[in-house]
Amino acid sequence: MILYKYMSFQAAQAVVDSLSIGFSCLEDLNDPFECTSFGFANDDKSGTTASLATTACKNRFSRNYGILSLTRQPLNPLMWSHYGDEHQGVVVGIDIDKAGLSNIDTCIIPSQYGEVIYSATKPHSNLPIPSYDQLMNIGNAIEFDADSYNLLKRAFLYKSTEWSYEEEVRVVKQISHLPFGYYHSTGRYGEWSKISVSGRPLYCLDIPEGAIKEIYLGRHIYKNVSKKEALSLKGLKDVLQAWGAMDIQLFSCEPDINSWGLKAQRSIHQC
Repeated sequence: MILYKYMSFQAAQAVVDSLSIGFSCLEDLNDPFECTSFGFANDDKSGTTASLATTACKNRFSRNYGILSLTRQPLNPLMWSHYGDEHQGVVVGIDIDKAGLSNIDTCIIPSQYGEVIYSATKPHSNLPIPSYDQLMNIGNAIEFDADSYNLLKRAFLYKSTEWSYEEEVRVVKQISHLPFGYYHSTGRYGEWSKISVSGRPLYCLDIPEGAIKEIYLGRHIYKNVSKKEALSLKGLKDVLQAWGAMDIQLFSCEPDINSWGLKAQRSIHQC
């Protein structure tokens, strides 16, 4: 199965060149309601409130797990505007199985269980507040199983219906074992490397050669010429031709004259 990642042209260059894909921490995502959908019931015996328990769980989840946000749809005009650098970027299609993102042994939430649940209301007061030991176990090597999935689903997979246009699928991996501080160190450890993008950490996971199957080019990709890093027209064409020479299908995106949608056709840069 192929899932898609919208990104800028410069980010796509880094992904293809390094054969790695970036995971973010919860607190660096653009929805302030992330990890607040536990629906805990107040514990009258201990006096622990649902609000306090939610904050404690969010703190434990926030920097111990990395999230990769993907989508099923490479031709969503809103997604292009919001995440594809205003149609100047690209969409990268990744073979999820080949990239190891569906592996239940290495993913806290693998792709086949990572479809985001969009709801008009949050879950209500039906999940027991975790014990201290359970709370402290968050961040350790939680394995994907039926017992842990409900808590993980509430932490990572619930979003408001306003976000439903994204058709998001998430992959969650543990990063607490990596020797990188959130604010400071960067570098490489095993199959992971950590970089900083706009002052925020990005945890990059190596993916095998051949895992990138498709690249969709934004309608305004040539606006990258002489912009930001002063990319020349020749430089842009050289990159596109290099991608086309690889075992990656290239598509150009154009507005469909008969609808409000986009259509894709094989790029002229495909060798």
